[in-house]
Amino acid sequence: MLVLFFIISIILSLSVYFVNNKILKRLFFFLYLCLLTGFNFYIFAHKNQIDSKYFKFDSLGILLYSVLNLLAIIAFYHSYLYFKRQKYTIKQEAGYYAALIMLLTAMVSAYFSQNIAVLWISVETTTLFAAILIFFEKTKEALEAAWKYLFISSVGIALAFIGILFLSITASSNGMTDLSLSHLIKTAHVMNPIWLKMAFLLVLIGFSVKMELFPLYTVSIGAHTVVLPPVNVLLSTALMNVGFVSIFRIYTIIAHTNILPWAKHVLLFVGLISIFLSAIQLLKIKHYKRMLAYSSLEHAGIMAIGLGIGGIGYYAAILHLVLHSLIKAGLFFQIGQIYHYYKSYWIKDTSDYFNLNPIGGLALIVGFISILAIPPSGMFISEFLIFKGLFITHYYYIAVFLLIMLTLIIYSLSNNMLFLLYGQSSKKIKIKPVKSVYYENVSSYILFGLALYLGLNPPPIFIDLIKAAIANLN
Repeated sequence: MLVLFFIISIILSLSVYFVNNKILKRLFFFLYLCLLTGFNFYIFAHKNQIDSKYFKFDSLGILLYSVLNLLAIIAFYHSYLYFKRQKYTIKQEAGYYAALIMLLTAMVSAYFSQNIAVLWISVETTTLFAAILIFFEKTKEALEAAWKYLFISSVGIALAFIGILFLSITASSNGMTDLSLSHLIKTAHVMNPIWLKMAFLLVLIGFSVKMELFPLYTVSIGAHTVVLPPVNVLLSTALMNVGFVSIFRIYTIIAHTNILPWAKHVLLFVGLISIFLSAIQLLKIKHYKRMLAYSSLEHAGIMAIGLGIGGIGYYAAILHLVLHSLIKAGLFFQIGQIYHYYKSYWIKDTSDYFNLNPIGGLALIVGFISILAIPPSGMFISEFLIFKGLFITHYYYIAVFLLIMLTLIIYSLSNNMLFLLYGQSSKKIKIKPVKSVYYENVSSYILFGLALYLGLNPPPIFIDLIKAAIANLN
């Protein structure tokens, strides 16, 4: 069934690109959204079933696919609104939507890949179409960001490939030729620990470029600066989730070996460095998109720490992943609204936003409270569980360090938010009168409300999906 999904997606993408009629183009990407939604129902009905030799509808894939489905619908809607305001040719719009469809399809492949070679191919494919979207506006800055993203991402994916190669070498030395995750998990205990350590390090470093995690997070910062807001949403949420699931798959193999404690310490180290770098950069940030990009680095670090402490941290890491996707998406949509008023993403070019757009300003307040994990934010629950895990495992110094870094981050983000909402700029800012866009805030409120609900009162099906996703780790 998944192969059929890929074929239809490619046909729709090509149709969007080559058909010159604007109405037909919109019909094709509407059909793609229908395909995404219909397939979501299908995978729930076929949970844990193997789909062809290389894919499986496991709980983590279903969970992340559901998030992707929701974000894709809203991203297409905001893309439509963006193009409605801007002057782009039909061919430019066609290229954008065709690349967006293929990026989403590649991410779906990564979510359900049960063969590490297919997983690698899927992640590499996302690099190509993400680079196309980064270069969409064809400015000098976009060209530089696209080449940087393409080059560093390719280097990262190459490192991950070497890690996968090491994993296959140690597997084949024990007579194993099947690179499916289920088979590797069953036979992991007989693999050479040295090869496994090298494989995990290389995979972690390589896929950090997608998860926006230390050390290869920098390429995502530049990309976020130049892309359209709807693409920002997908890069910092659905594509970040691709990085997480890629690292998580390999970590699941490591969890069945005696080097698990070592791998946990590596994740703790990477998570702490990521949060530290995020806190330092946010103290001096001057650009709203870059601010949210460094916020993603912080939350990627928190997820890594959750995996590193194990136990309750596993549950907290995936909960945090889902809530971050919803909240960060809502915030990036609001940043798009801010640009609509000020024609700039620089902090110095904005002020007194609440008076200009009260409904959008209120959404911004709700979003920042949520992303900072201030009660009643759903993220407060996931971060509380991670702190609980740190104390249970006696990582007291890490907990104190993490608390200090999060305090700095709260200060930095709050300072920028309050200036945007209520501040008065030292220079005269020219604000072009705009047509009321209050209805565009509905999507952000939906996302923030859903994150609050899933954090404070998660439905049983949501809890069961997370528990099933981490079952192989415990």
